[in-house]
Amino acid sequence: MPTRLAELYQPGDAVEIRFADAEEWRPGVVVALQSPGVWVRTEDGAAWVVTNGRRIRARGADTP
Repeated sequence: MPTRLAELYQPGDAVEIRFADAEEWRPGVVVALQSPGVWVRTEDGAAWVVTNGRRIRARGADTP
């Protein structure tokens, strides 16, 4: 069974998220856990729940 995002990230972790139709990664911070996903607040103040591991990475990671 794959590791859940709520097990990989903790509140306060600096991350980047990407939306399905976007090419660029947006910086954010994990603000809460909601198994199996995490809530991320982006720099514009919006909060997003992320449940897909291909749409989140640690800030500065070189994931394609």
